[in-house]
Amino acid sequence: MRHPRDIQAAFDAFDGQRTAPLRALLSEPLSLEAERALMAAIPGPDEVAATWVVKALVEDGRMGAGQVGEVFERFDRITEADAALHLLQCARLVPDAAPILRPHLTPYYGHAKMLLRVWAFDAYCRGAGPEEDLTERIRQGLESRSAAMRARSKALAKEFGVAVGPR
Repeated sequence: MRHPRDIQAAFDAFDGQRTAPLRALLSEPLSLEAERALMAAIPGPDEVAATWVVKALVEDGRMGAGQVGEVFERFDRITEADAALHLLQCARLVPDAAPILRPHLTPYYGHAKMLLRVWAFDAYCRGAGPEEDLTERIRQGLESRSAAMRARSKALAKEFGVAVGPR
């Protein structure tokens, strides 16, 4: 069982590149106190490491929409691009929490980093209400100069049932 000291030790050992110290956290369940320490690190100086761990937990099915929603509520205070990317990528895995992100996405639509624009678009689509028609927006993404945006738009089109052929 992982404890808060394990969380901080992994954050301290993380050099911003090699994720081995963060991966090691995932080898055992997190205690409730460790989960609280992880959540408390977002936002903050360890937010890149903390959001990486959150994303890994979500991918493993070990963190649900409620906990991710708590983090999404603080999204506007994230300062590091990599931390924002980790959380934006979580939206596809916890679509029930994605609407929480929607009010915070505008700064990312024109971000200098293409991957942030791509995943902000994905989160935007996943945060849409059932009455919202995303067809035109997804088609616009399919016409992007960015291969990453086209690929994400194609995946969204498939998932949302948007025809990708001629209009």
